[in-house]
Amino acid sequence: MSITTAQREKSLATTSPVDIPLYELPVIELIPDQLRTVDALAEDRNESYKEIDGGVVFGKNDALTSHQIGILGEIAVAHRYNVEIDTETYRFGDDGTDLVLGNKTVDVKATATDAMRYPQLLVRTDKELTADLYFRVHVLDWGADRARVRLLGYASKERVTDRKPRRHPGTKENYVVEPEELTLPPCVRI
Repeated sequence: MSITTAQREKSLATTSPVDIPLYELPVIELIPDQLRTVDALAEDRNESYKEIDGGVVFGKNDALTSHQIGILGEIAVAHRYNVEIDTETYRFGDDGTDLVLGNKTVDVKATATDAMRYPQLLVRTDKELTADLYFRVHVLDWGADRARVRLLGYASKERVTDRKPRRHPGTKENYVVEPEELTLPPCVRI
C-alpha cells in the first residue's frame, strides 16, 4: 500500500476508514450455518417486537429484514474477534449490548445501503446509550449461501455523544458520526 503525504501526517490512532482504500478494510464472509443462525434469531427478535411493530426501521426494509441485517453485522464482528453474540431474545429489545470485546461492551450498527460506500454511524437518541463502543458495519451482499460484511470502524460512547443530535435520516433524531470520525477496526483477534 502506498501512503500519501496527507496520510503520513496522521498517526495510526487518527487514521480513519476513509483514509485507506476501501478494499483494505476487513470483509468477513459468512457461511450457510451462520446464515441459518441469522434467520432464526431474526425471526425470534422480530416476533418479540410484534407489539411495538418490530422496532425502528430505516429505509425501505421491513422489520424482519432489518433484524437480519443487524444480526449479520453482529455475527461478522463476533467472527472477526472470536467472541459470541448475545443470542437472548428480549421482549422489547436488548439493553444495547450485542457482544463483548475484551472488557468493552459493543453495540453493532449494520446497514445494507447501496447509497454510499462509507455509511455514517447512526445511534438513536431516544434510548440510553449503554455500550462502550459502537461499530459500523456494511453488509455488501447477502444470499442463501453466503454474505459479505465490511467492518468500517467504531466510535466510543464518548465520541458518539460528543455532538448535537440531528434529525437524520428523515425525522428520527440520531447521533450522527461521520466515517472520517470512526476509528479503524482493530486488526488483531481478541
